[in-house]
Amino acid sequence: MKEQYDIVFLGGGPAGYQGAIRAAQLGARVAVVEERFVGGVCLNWGCIPTKAVRASAEVGRALRRAREYGFKPVEAVPEIAAIIARKQRVVTSLRSSIERLFQAHKIDLIEGRGVLTGPGRIEVQTGDGARLVEAGKVVIATGSRPSGLPMIPKSPRVFLADAMLDIPYLPRQLLVVGGGAVGVEMAAIFRELGSEVVLLEALEHILPADDQEMVANLLAILQRRKIKVLCGATLESVTETGEGFVVRLANGTELTPDTILQAVGRRCNTEGIGLETLGIEVNRGHIVVDEYLATTAPGHYAAGDVIGGWQLAHVAFAEGISATEHAMGMGSAMDYRVVPRCVFSIPEYAAVGIGEEEARRQFPVKVARFPFKSLGMAQAMGELEGLVKIIVHAETDQILGAHIIGPHGADLISTIALAMKAKLPARMIMETIHSHPTLSEAVLEVVQALHGQAIHMQPEGDSG
Repeated sequence: MKEQYDIVFLGGGPAGYQGAIRAAQLGARVAVVEERFVGGVCLNWGCIPTKAVRASAEVGRALRRAREYGFKPVEAVPEIAAIIARKQRVVTSLRSSIERLFQAHKIDLIEGRGVLTGPGRIEVQTGDGARLVEAGKVVIATGSRPSGLPMIPKSPRVFLADAMLDIPYLPRQLLVVGGGAVGVEMAAIFRELGSEVVLLEALEHILPADDQEMVANLLAILQRRKIKVLCGATLESVTETGEGFVVRLANGTELTPDTILQAVGRRCNTEGIGLETLGIEVNRGHIVVDEYLATTAPGHYAAGDVIGGWQLAHVAFAEGISATEHAMGMGSAMDYRVVPRCVFSIPEYAAVGIGEEEARRQFPVKVARFPFKSLGMAQAMGELEGLVKIIVHAETDQILGAHIIGPHGADLISTIALAMKAKLPARMIMETIHSHPTLSEAVLEVVQALHGQAIHMQPEGDSG
């Protein structure tokens, strides 16, 4: 059985499903080959599940703080099965929405494992046998999977990131191995749910690629929440016992968690999909593409986690659309100059652009900060932890980087990203009237401080 399409997407995750919808909008006949579930890791095991469970953790935190808001104390005992069930309802609903979008756009969803067998040809193994799909253009969007450490034994109490939010119990003592975004998020979430948490990072800092001052602020908040953070610490051995594990670190420290989460990075899904058949170049585990997301095989593109790079869902969305538009003759190239990144810890940490250390190495800079505790809306909400920090070029007033720790930081960073994308001077934010009272005023206040016009704090701008 052979089916012909204008464009086929191998993988229905963020890059694949958004690219497919864009292709349909452009009038193409489209198919998506997906081995598991549309939405990929982001929807089914990553972004959305994490935020759904995080929402439950935040409700629990609010209940424990009832007295602060004028209520009698409320018992807040998490029921992990109910929390996971709610998460799954959210995931299932959103997955169904994507499937309905496919139907509305007349996109064929072919469920099975696809392998490239020749130019524009994909053989799909389905429950009903093999199907041959042919297309003028192909976008490879097979995503990534979590990595593990060989010294950590396989066990029902050892989890990779993609499986953690199907956990059937609430850990008593959780060891999170890896202090990147996923590790920090999971540590914060499970601490709020009641687990004792140790966060282990082999490098000298958690979130090692981010602004050191802001990471230090976030670290202090995590420690106030009684998360034990061990940096510059490496595993020496992990032994499973009847009640959990004995974990020995190279510095002699011994830990006895009952559960281990491995959050040590991801591997691109490039194996067993026929890349070698077409001579598609792979370098250090990821598919090599040009600025248009084109691979070394004519007519074949790749997008999302499988090409390495940012490995963020919102970047994959953009890459899927960009690859599709170029495949359809529109000549759209990817632009990575402004990419916001978010850690959905409690509170959130969001950033765009570069940190202060890197900025000072390259440019004359001005830096200002504004704490949420000085903001009316944050006081009203009872969310006082965190701050906004913006770094600008001292001569051009162009924003070089911005960092936010605090409530809804991931939402607030988008305004700054837009200003950076449009190459607006920071002053334009100051000259824009902001609604009051809102959290967005924290961004306004920082820019006022940068220009010597601080209202609710002493001016802090410096030229370095």
